Amino acid sequence: MPAEELDGDGPCAPLCAVTARSRAFTMLSADAAHLDGATGSLVGAVADAVDRLRARPPRIHALMAPVAQPLGANIAAALGIDVSMTVHPDDVAGMAAGSDCILVNLGMLDPDRRAGSLCAAKSGRPFVLDPVKVDRAPGRLAFARELMALGPVALKANHAEMRALQPNRAVASLETGACDVVRDGARRVEIMSGTPMLARVIATGCATGLLVSALVAVSEDAFTACVAAAALMGVAGEMAEEKAAGPGTFAAHLIDAVAALDGAAVARRMAIREVAT
Repeated sequence: MPAEELDGDGPCAPLCAVTARSRAFTMLSADAAHLDGATGSLVGAVADAVDRLRARPPRIHALMAPVAQPLGANIAAALGIDVSMTVHPDDVAGMAAGSDCILVNLGMLDPDRRAGSLCAAKSGRPFVLDPVKVDRAPGRLAFARELMALGPVALKANHAEMRALQPNRAVASLETGACDVVRDGARRVEIMSGTPMLARVIATGCATGLLVSALVAVSEDAFTACVAAAALMGVAGEMAEEKAAGPGTFAAHLIDAVAALDGAAVARRMAIREVAT
């Protein structure tokens, strides 16, 4: 349930009104009384991914809107991630070549940012696409589809953006909303961790996309990276809310919480459920 950057979303409509008639689901958490093999494997993979991220922080090149860069950079620094954010195509090629993964975020898309995004997506390095506001800008939607054709390893978008883009469901995707949905065509997981306060701070959605990129670099697969990113941001948001007096102090406490969390703590606190497809 993060907020998007200035070009992004506010609070999303609920996505997880699940009933016994419509879906079968299994609650997953480290505290569950009984975990079957698949469930325990997913929880363990999330914890392992967070621990690997902290032990061996990757190098990420993140093309993000100027309004989102401060929070994104601070979230990255809190985890030790080596992040660069230049958007000019003259610099992007070299930055992308030395990166473990790239975030291509289409917020506040200007000519340099567009050219830099295309350069990054064509670099041959894995990239995550965040197609900000493509539901409101036809030209941006066409550009996002061009980038999708280049094969992102994962997609992070809200419900309206996902509906407009209509991506190949085989691509691992994190759909943010009142709860977050991760799917890859064969699997679907819903993450209920988080707080509405995340939607009151600009760029928590962008920062979540950056986390997906960083976790892709250290995870078993992109699906696990998406689940781990949503769980890490959601749990950190819950921890920050416990100390915050309002949105301003929440942002600072969010950075502190991200810095403090390890894999075991995320696994212990996250609230997710696996949905039968």
